[in-house]
Amino acid sequence: MGLPLYDATNDPGPSFLAFATASGLKLSSGHERELSPHATTVVALRCDTGVVMIADRQATGGYIASRDVRKIEAADAFTGIAISGSAAMGMEFIRIAQLSFEHYEKMSEMALSLEGKANYLSPMIQHINFSVGLLVLPMLAGWDQSRRQGRIFEYDGAGGCYERSDFTTIGSGSPFAESTLRLGFRPDLTQAEALELAALAIYEAGDNDPSTGGPDFVRNLFPMMVTITAEGFTELPQEFAAATFRTILERRTASGGAAGGNLR
Repeated sequence: MGLPLYDATNDPGPSFLAFATASGLKLSSGHERELSPHATTVVALRCDTGVVMIADRQATGGYIASRDVRKIEAADAFTGIAISGSAAMGMEFIRIAQLSFEHYEKMSEMALSLEGKANYLSPMIQHINFSVGLLVLPMLAGWDQSRRQGRIFEYDGAGGCYERSDFTTIGSGSPFAESTLRLGFRPDLTQAEALELAALAIYEAGDNDPSTGGPDFVRNLFPMMVTITAEGFTELPQEFAAATFRTILERRTASGGAAGGNLR
């Protein structure tokens, strides 16, 4: 099947959302508002090699609906998208974003810049949150190939897009995760230091926010850990995540969980 043909008056152009609307495709309806589990918590921060992202795996809906949700996905080789809010709508949002970037490249015969991708998502967020009725608050992070650096973008519920020069968090565990990041962030963080700090932020969120799932040592389920560098989007093995969170657990166990005044 070939690409659909449009005349000059109804050509949707490179916008996948416009194409979907013109083709009669429908997003999920909003009647599941009270039934859709919510996904939390995700952090992203810049480091010397690009960006690291870590997300817990839990979805809650008055109970633990799932312990193994993937909240970070690659939008393309150098870009990651993470979601909070309605888990079902968030998964659909990620798929639409992936299709949107691919559609734009096919129709325009050029790739969007990282900033262009960030801005491209704004009307999609607005449409989903205002029309469908299931709140989604994503974040986008990636490696900017023209600037040769990692960049992070966050959004509000109306689709407003804001770049962060340091870090950002989304989800109900954000107050606890952000406090940790504020205490530990430095502009010159190495990738290893950034991963350790981001893991600690997720651990704090899981320790204090009932909706955020921390590391599950019983089921061997650990938060997703992702790096995005000049080499592209890489999801780190669960064995690496397990070792990272076990180190934090051992430190907390040794102190009896008592606050000690040091970021540990």
